[in-house]
Amino acid sequence: MTDKLRLNILYTEIGRGHPFYLDGICDEIRTQYSSHIELNILDVFGLSRGVPLLLWKLVRHFYKKGSQGGFWGRLYAYVRGQHRPCHLGIIEKILARPIRNYLRNNSSPTVVAHPLLVPMISDIVDVYYQHGEISVPAISLVSGAKMIYAPLEETSHKFTEYGLPADRVVATGLCIEKFLVDSAELNFNDRLLRLNSGENLIGGFFSSGAEPIAHIEKMVKALGSLRKNGQMGLIFCRSKGEFESAIIRQFQAKVFETATDEGKILEEIRSNKILIFSHSDRQIENRNTQALFKYLDYFMSPSHERSNWALGLGIPMIILHPLIGPFSSINRSILLEANVAEEIISDDEADCFYEKLGLMSKSGKLLLMAKNGYGKYRIDGFKIIGNLLNKKICKN
Repeated sequence: MTDKLRLNILYTEIGRGHPFYLDGICDEIRTQYSSHIELNILDVFGLSRGVPLLLWKLVRHFYKKGSQGGFWGRLYAYVRGQHRPCHLGIIEKILARPIRNYLRNNSSPTVVAHPLLVPMISDIVDVYYQHGEISVPAISLVSGAKMIYAPLEETSHKFTEYGLPADRVVATGLCIEKFLVDSAELNFNDRLLRLNSGENLIGGFFSSGAEPIAHIEKMVKALGSLRKNGQMGLIFCRSKGEFESAIIRQFQAKVFETATDEGKILEEIRSNKILIFSHSDRQIENRNTQALFKYLDYFMSPSHERSNWALGLGIPMIILHPLIGPFSSINRSILLEANVAEEIISDDEADCFYEKLGLMSKSGKLLLMAKNGYGKYRIDGFKIIGNLLNKKICKN
């Protein structure tokens, strides 16, 4: 028999953002509180069978199609826009059935990072909802959670304005990978020196998990502009995915699965200009990010969960268009207002990215964007959430 207190962590495993936020909580609990908290890792696909499993697979398929933009993106946005955050329709009730059956016999406190799960289970277990994004679209305004963890005061206010009691919403600080938090000050100071020096810059290029074709095409064009002019880019992408294939096809770039040999990597960057670091799971992606982040002077990405980097780590962001999904457009507005980001809207802008980057560098805008994105917000959100969960569980 174990005397440990059990904490359920319920994943959807759809996309990257929501699972990424739960990964950070799990890492914090394992590191700091494993002596008395046992994590029970669950996901909706593992719990489901039959019709509910088929429906969850359809949800995942619809997400992937919708995340491509275009007709499917508009349809996806419409369907999500029709969903009321605290209401369960027939489909949601079927999706929820196996999860509820499991939790009735395993009714430990349960952490989720997807708003759809909150109304499914909040009447049978204590639900702790982690809202990791800085934006709060209407679909996220759930009310059944025992506690909601939001990154910023501005984010938490959206929930209290919706009618939730203030004592059930906590602003935790930005949820950023611990390995980036630990090296944040050193990386920021080194980046400022490089941005001030006028030397060639190194950019990081990240797609969303769904790898929308429109985003890939813009990044390929931007990288072509950089390479032609002697600038460097590191690509972080899914192994055997569309992004990797497009870069290999266009540039015959080398593919690395791990970034462990620092000297070799630096030599390869300087000689080849464009390198691919591919991953087959989030753990490998994290290891590559940890090894290479210190070399990045800016990054290009959709305005999803990596928006936290621009607001908290002092690294300028280039936002990819089209804006896809309910979070992206709100995140984009917050980033531009904070003056930590620029954007690539058209293919023509992507074709001229080297010139755009050069103007931003010479004018001091890149440097200002970096400075605007450091020191304003707490960046140890995962640490705060771990501590709060520990206190709640032990108290109960």
